Amino acid sequence: MSPEPYTCALDPKTETRVKIYLMRDVKNVETIRSNVIDGTWKCAVIKPSLILDILQVVVAANRAILSERSNTMVTKTVYSEILYNLSLTKNISQSLSKFGVEKDNSVLICFLVNETDESEDIINAIEGELCSLSELNKFTNLKDVKSAYKLNNLKSDLDLLDVIISRMVTKSFVSH
Repeated sequence: MSPEPYTCALDPKTETRVKIYLMRDVKNVETIRSNVIDGTWKCAVIKPSLILDILQVVVAANRAILSERSNTMVTKTVYSEILYNLSLTKNISQSLSKFGVEKDNSVLICFLVNETDESEDIINAIEGELCSLSELNKFTNLKDVKSAYKLNNLKSDLDLLDVIISRMVTKSFVSH
């Protein structure tokens, strides 16, 4: 039996759920990346090393779907909008390169599910091992998370998630 994905309903007005999988030892990252970039696969592929808690992805996905519904997206697709929302910068290409996978062999795959759900077909096409999301902390690189969210001076890690979510929601610092 393989691990179940994390599933959560987003804003009720959107009638959309987020579905998230964690995979390690992925061998076909370049294929995944090109299928996402060219729009063949409808999903966001995220570096798990920069994710402290799955709540980050849920907040980013919720913001993305709401932006799509209100025609206020900054990026071209709702899935690139998720990566953009994970980042603090307002620079789209920096957001996509920082949070999207390039050569990583571990990935978080995020789907937005409403009427149709293509996640099983895509997951089956990925050459890697499904992991339980309870293992996410094994993939997280705290130093990289602090760097990505400009939190290197934070004394305690206890409030780290709160600060990250707050900064994501407000994009409250001036980007370079």
